Amino acid sequence: MTPENRLVIKKNFSTAKAILGAMWHLKEAGREKLFSHKYVKLFCDSKHKNTHRSCIFRLCKSNLLKRDYNDTFILTEKGRGYALAAFLEAEAALHKKDSQTWDGGWRMVFFDIPEEKRRYRDYLRKILKSIGFYEFQRSIWIYPYPVPPFLKEFIFQNQIKPHVRFVTTTAIDNDKELRIIFGLIRSQK
Repeated sequence: MTPENRLVIKKNFSTAKAILGAMWHLKEAGREKLFSHKYVKLFCDSKHKNTHRSCIFRLCKSNLLKRDYNDTFILTEKGRGYALAAFLEAEAALHKKDSQTWDGGWRMVFFDIPEEKRRYRDYLRKILKSIGFYEFQRSIWIYPYPVPPFLKEFIFQNQIKPHVRFVTTTAIDNDKELRIIFGLIRSQK
C-alpha cells in the first residue's frame, strides 16, 4: 500500500470505527490487546492514547461496548451491527486488488434483498464496489479473483443469507468484454 493510499484511508477512518472493527475481529479484549490490534495501529497510529480512551468511553456510553468486571470490553447486541460494518470497511480498505493473479474463474454474487432490509442491500453494493466487483446486470456482480473471506462472512450473515447466492464458474460465454474491464487482456481496437 502506497503512503498516499494509506493517508486517504486514515482520513476516512475514525478511531471509533477502528475500535469497533477490531472488536468484531477480537470478540472481546482488554485495553492492551485492543490498542495493539492492526486496525487501531494502522488507522489511528498518529492519535494520542487519550483519544482512544475517550472514544472507548463514548462507545460504552452509546451502548455499543460494555466493560465487564475484568476490565474486558465486549460488543453489545446494538454494537454488533456497527462493528460488522466497521470490520468490513477496514478489510475492504486493506484489500490488495493489484497483487492478485487471475486463476481463470469468475465469482458472481446474485441478490434479491427485500425492501425492509434495504440497508443490507445498499451496504452489500458498497462493499462489492470497494473490493472491485463489476455490476454485470442489476443485482448480479462479477469478480475474477478469489473472494476475500470478509465478504463471505458478510454474505453468510443470517440477515441476508437467504437472499444472496454466490457462484464460482470457469466459463462465461463471450467474456472478452469482462476480461478487458478487469484488465486481464488488452483492448484491441
